[in-house]
Amino acid sequence: MAGILYGVGVGPGEPELMTLKAVNTIRQCPVIAVPQTKSGGTLALDIAAQAVDMAGKTIVELPFLMTKDPQKLQENHKANTDVIAGYLRQGQDVAMLNLGDVSIYSTYSYIAQKIEERGFQTRMVAGVPSFCAAAAVVNRSLTQKELPVHIIPAGYEGWEESLDLPGSKILMKPGRSLPEVCRVLADRGLGEKASLVQNCGLPLQRVFPNLAALEKEETDALDGAGAGYFSLIIIN
Repeated sequence: MAGILYGVGVGPGEPELMTLKAVNTIRQCPVIAVPQTKSGGTLALDIAAQAVDMAGKTIVELPFLMTKDPQKLQENHKANTDVIAGYLRQGQDVAMLNLGDVSIYSTYSYIAQKIEERGFQTRMVAGVPSFCAAAAVVNRSLTQKELPVHIIPAGYEGWEESLDLPGSKILMKPGRSLPEVCRVLADRGLGEKASLVQNCGLPLQRVFPNLAALEKEETDALDGAGAGYFSLIIIN
């Protein structure tokens, strides 16, 4: 019998925010697949390893490219799918770890689609989304009765138009455009309604409850290397 691929959300950073189901799923799977950054980092594994004993498990590091080139992405996803499929054919269940929740801008989603096309089963284990954790950090409700919440990828064109939508806005992963995003919010008078959280739940977490009140040295820090990728802004 073939194995099953589980997409497991490990939350934004704090091991305490991992669900019991995530912990139990990781415990039962003999193979743990973890996205690996260009620098060799495996953040999702670092988080999960603080809650689950990984002794005796096969750890499979999957390099994921940070590029918008569709051909290179397809080749990369196929290569990672080939690796996982090899374990599934052997009848081994695989838990692929994903930061936050597996249904929101997840690397797992690309692999799951290709795995299903090859006839294997996949299952998803929900995790705490980064924006829910960030809302708790700044002690702000994301929404109230009859008000919508909009999740917007701030690193892509057209995000600014979303600021006119009613309700709360969550700007995710602004990347290198983070300083520009903050300037746009200031120009539109939204700074006082916006909170910025960087590296939520991680050792380098930084919290800016009111963007309009940022000091110059704080504004300069927004340009730090990699500061934008694990950043999100809540506007309400």
